[in-house]
Amino acid sequence: MASDPKPSSRFEFAQRVGRAVARTPGIGILWAPPRAAQFAIGTVLKERFGMADPDMPKTRPSLALTAQVALDEALLGVMRNPRRYPTDSELLAVAKDMETAIGVYERNGWDRDPAAFHPQPPPLTDVTRSMGWAMGMWYDRLSWPSDYVAPAGLPGADRWDTYAKNRTAWAYLVRSSPERPWLVCIHGFGTGVPMSDFFAFRARRLAEELKLNLAFTVLPLHGPRRASRLSGAELLSYNLLDFVFGMSQGVWDVRRLIGWLRAQGAEKIGFYGMSLGSYTGALLAGLEDDLDFAMAGVPLCDMARMIDHHATGKMRARAVQNGLGLAALEPLYRVVSPLNWPSKIPAERSFMYAGLGDRMSTPGQAHRLWKHWGEPKVLWYEGSHLTFLWSGQVSRFLESALADAGWIEPRPPLAPVADESKRSRKAG
Repeated sequence: MASDPKPSSRFEFAQRVGRAVARTPGIGILWAPPRAAQFAIGTVLKERFGMADPDMPKTRPSLALTAQVALDEALLGVMRNPRRYPTDSELLAVAKDMETAIGVYERNGWDRDPAAFHPQPPPLTDVTRSMGWAMGMWYDRLSWPSDYVAPAGLPGADRWDTYAKNRTAWAYLVRSSPERPWLVCIHGFGTGVPMSDFFAFRARRLAEELKLNLAFTVLPLHGPRRASRLSGAELLSYNLLDFVFGMSQGVWDVRRLIGWLRAQGAEKIGFYGMSLGSYTGALLAGLEDDLDFAMAGVPLCDMARMIDHHATGKMRARAVQNGLGLAALEPLYRVVSPLNWPSKIPAERSFMYAGLGDRMSTPGQAHRLWKHWGEPKVLWYEGSHLTFLWSGQVSRFLESALADAGWIEPRPPLAPVADESKRSRKAG
């Protein structure tokens, strides 16, 4: 008669099952409710015991905010795929590439002058145009050869060049009136197609009611430039230099588009970036002259800290063991960090909104960019990273910012409502 398995055998079997479940793609979504609850409880305790950051606005936890935080956590759980986590040998290879890249920076002086990593791009001349229709609007579809070349000597430059569709840059123009300003809209991670971007930026309101001309750029490896099923996936892979190339090419393409708009007669140009688009926009603000307006929505500005923040404890420990800790990452991203050179746009023409419950970009990233930009007008809304899409508060702030910059007429004040009791007495 067979005996029962030994306790140790049962324990090992349970461990194997647990590891298999933990490595299931998307399993992290199950952690969304407890993580949201942890956020709410932690916020209350920090306020109660005086541990909250005094420089940050106060967060008032509520059921609505906790639910919005859970939405962010659910998306993060879906995006995490433990099966794609790099092996130790892959981490060592990344660390070697990083060491080589930093050496290239030093030899070219880019560690001392990061802005020099971004040369002035040539004028845009070879443009292909066609018409499209999305979200009830006609738009002008532009494409052109990007002509971006990754700097010589950097590891991964050959890999970057294999992304064939990424060699073509794209933009979608929604025209209002030739004399009106142009707002360059820079989308967030995972989008880059007209339907999603027109919805996120409320293009119809901006173009038809506020009479702004809109230019929607497409970031590298997004939309029609994507190299895999998920737009932009390679920018967040363990091939860390892909993010460096992506942001460098992204700002290169946007600057060429802006130059083309100016050649077409545009006189007043600004940008509105969302999430990853805010990162690109913040780079643009430090490199491009004569921009008239900046709006950074749920921004991030420090990729090294972003990676460290979202890494699991185990992944963080493995990264440190292989020479990829936070202190090692910061020099790699220095050449594409908007915190390393000042914005050329005055603070009074710069604006920002950020969610107090943002679990993706995080409020800390927004706060650092806000300080770096000279503390411009900012809206801290009670919501998460994603829920600005449905926030009337954010919409009103955007229109107020455009009015402050002189791009639109300010809304007339609401007429005072007469006291009904006084009206009744006068009638009597």
